[in-house]
Amino acid sequence: MEIIDSFASQTQSLWQGSSAITQTLLAVLCTIALFYIVRFVIIQRLAKLTASTENDFDDRLVHFLRQFLWLAALVGGLVWVLNINGIEVGPVLAGAGIFGIAIGLAAKETLADILAGIFLIADRPIRIGDRIIIDKIGKHWGGWGDVIDVGLRRTTIRNTDGVIVNYPNAVLAASTIKNFSFDPQPVRARIRFQTDFNVDPEQVRSITIGVIEKVDGIIEGSATVVVRSIWDDDQGHLLSGILFEARYKLVDVKTRTVLRSAVLESLILEFRKNSISMAALPIKNIS
Repeated sequence: MEIIDSFASQTQSLWQGSSAITQTLLAVLCTIALFYIVRFVIIQRLAKLTASTENDFDDRLVHFLRQFLWLAALVGGLVWVLNINGIEVGPVLAGAGIFGIAIGLAAKETLADILAGIFLIADRPIRIGDRIIIDKIGKHWGGWGDVIDVGLRRTTIRNTDGVIVNYPNAVLAASTIKNFSFDPQPVRARIRFQTDFNVDPEQVRSITIGVIEKVDGIIEGSATVVVRSIWDDDQGHLLSGILFEARYKLVDVKTRTVLRSAVLESLILEFRKNSISMAALPIKNIS
């Protein structure tokens, strides 16, 4: 105990005997060192500990701490430096409040993104690695993608075209997000096709289910085929053929497009082999 008191006394003496510039440099270095210790030692160990639990709340808490650590270090270090240089923190904070209001009015969108980011981190409708679908960002780029990072201002998503998209959190929070990875239950996919009215529905159903069952990545026994419609509700007349819908469940939703293509290609070949005619749209007479 005496050794600790002696060390503390010597440290205090050295600190008081140092100049303001030296104390400021030491405060900055200590803040940076403390930031890295907390981030890469304490939080890293907490992340490993929470990963082994089934509760999702502790994972969200660790992610929240990781996002806000730099802000806490910045504010704490700034207050320390101001105290070292004899600047009263109270008036500075009061002035910062007025300045903050002015900045807030000028940067409403940025603040909205930060607040939305806090809610996204806390509520966690999406997690890093999740496959989601959101509003399309353009004509040629789809809304499917994998979440790479959820930040305070923006969320980074790699879409299925390999393009990295940074969504403002306010836009993301206001969007309808479909998360295909949140629930471990298998996801159902569908394909639709029209055949001629003269086909045997039972034959079409048998061939379609047989084709689907042969494709790797589709859960065995999950395929069903129904007659979707023979009537166009929008136009108020008969369709050009029988509209079928095939439904099946996937092992991995990320393979949805590839498996859908494989099913359709095999289905076309089988229909040709069994002389099953697809519906043909009537040709309009243009004069």
